[in-house]
Amino acid sequence: MDTITRGRQLDPQAKSRPPLWLLPNLLSIDAPLVAVAWMWMLAKALRVEYIQSAVWWVLPTAIWCVYVLDRLLDGWAHLEVRDASPRHQFHWRWRWWLLSVALVAGGVSIYQSLYVLSRSMFSAGLVALLLCGIYFLLAYFRGREVPYTKNLMAGMIFAMGIGIPVNAASATLLVTDLNDVIYAWNHTGLRDAIWNVGRMVVSTLVVVFYQCTAVWVLGLLCMMNITAIDLWEKVDGVENDEDVDGHEAALSLGLIVLAGGSLVFAAMQADEYSKPFFYAVMVAAASLQVINHYRDRFTINGLRVLADVALLVPLPVFLVA
Repeated sequence: MDTITRGRQLDPQAKSRPPLWLLPNLLSIDAPLVAVAWMWMLAKALRVEYIQSAVWWVLPTAIWCVYVLDRLLDGWAHLEVRDASPRHQFHWRWRWWLLSVALVAGGVSIYQSLYVLSRSMFSAGLVALLLCGIYFLLAYFRGREVPYTKNLMAGMIFAMGIGIPVNAASATLLVTDLNDVIYAWNHTGLRDAIWNVGRMVVSTLVVVFYQCTAVWVLGLLCMMNITAIDLWEKVDGVENDEDVDGHEAALSLGLIVLAGGSLVFAAMQADEYSKPFFYAVMVAAASLQVINHYRDRFTINGLRVLADVALLVPLPVFLVA
């Protein structure tokens, strides 16, 4: 706990010029880069040869908008969070510029989703957007503890956003279309419209997660990544050492089980195309565990960046495999 405190004291001041290696984190472009890398790996694992070109910028743009809005919501709803990290400080300081850019980028993404992307992909994206709304509600009422439920939902939504375009391109994303909802609203009544909304949500979740093991495994990895950052940031604010030890044990056990489970699944269940994907998850989980073990050697800013690097380390491994 003291080591994290010392790391915080070594961080650059909010008003000083940030180092170049921290800029992707401050600008919230690290998560979009991670999403593009894992979407490419997932496409290779599912033998998808072609994904609509618009997806390669609509997806990272949408993720960037969600991250920016999440940081701004944190600063608006919790005053103490505005100075919690350089990223929160940066977003709050430039909130009007970032909000303006996010609104424009989000509007362009919505236009592309409506008129360029396939209808099934757009309908499934609406389900992800609905889940994002629920996530924002959970974020608004967050507490001081490590929010495992919120982190699990965030990780699964992130993985879902990556999985939707790949599943759509592989012709397996056969979900209830938004047109069914509109038709029911106009012709058969509100009850049927609500029923079709429920079918759209359930069918999307079943296709993206149940029929594609790689997506929910990726979601667990993203959840562990977010949880690790939360733990590193909040461990010095926990007065009870037993609570700290409990969070430490949960994080280490989760990463070990995820890495080991991915290895077993790759060896016993996955085909030759998807094996590299599960090896990539294993490498990323192992990298997070190594970073967690040696975290006292880094500042909290360094840990945030390394947590994202851990998700990009498997990319060359995937290429070799």
